[in-house]
Amino acid sequence: MATDTSRPSLREAQRAVTDQRIIEALLALIDQEHPLEISMAAVAKQAGVSEPTLYRHFPTKRDLFAALAGYQFQMVTAGLAPASVDDLGDAVHTVFQRSAAMENVIRWTLAATDPQRVPRRNVQARLAMLRAALGDQAGPDDDTGQFLMRTLLLLTSPMAWLYWKDYLGLEPADAAETASWAIKTLSRAAGVASSALSSGDGSRNRAGLPGPCRGRRADGR
Repeated sequence: MATDTSRPSLREAQRAVTDQRIIEALLALIDQEHPLEISMAAVAKQAGVSEPTLYRHFPTKRDLFAALAGYQFQMVTAGLAPASVDDLGDAVHTVFQRSAAMENVIRWTLAATDPQRVPRRNVQARLAMLRAALGDQAGPDDDTGQFLMRTLLLLTSPMAWLYWKDYLGLEPADAAETASWAIKTLSRAAGVASSALSSGDGSRNRAGLPGPCRGRRADGR
């Protein structure tokens, strides 16, 4: 009789549950103190597991924080699969709103100055999401496509919202409107095909591009 390998074994399922428990414990501690000051012993205590168990799941602090970064990425992007520029613009609203719900974790995992502490293991997943939205325009041999990819990588990052929040006081919704407008405007300028790149009210500027959102002024008022 063939074994069904598509389903996790009981041991794998139990390990996943413990992994989640440990990561959620780390999340709780990050709300109380700086991540680099959190000890493995404190994480184990918060998770209700022994230190040997913690080290079996995450041998080093770097492994633990890498798992945290992966968890953060999954929480922010779960269910999102933009297949067009318009989809990508809409997805930014979800990304920024979800990021606001876990701001402390987002700030640290994205702004960590030492990449050795937080490995960027989700880079390829993010790039693949952008390529799917841009289609042929994201070709690796096309300079315009590459410049667009690099710019959209920033505009779709929760870090964009954090900068706009810190400098201009923008809420996630206002920041998402700004990012969505920029994504669609730049994509149109780069020649990316889209079914509905006009702004919600149908307004256009002199160049025929979608008008900016009617959000907070650049001075924050």
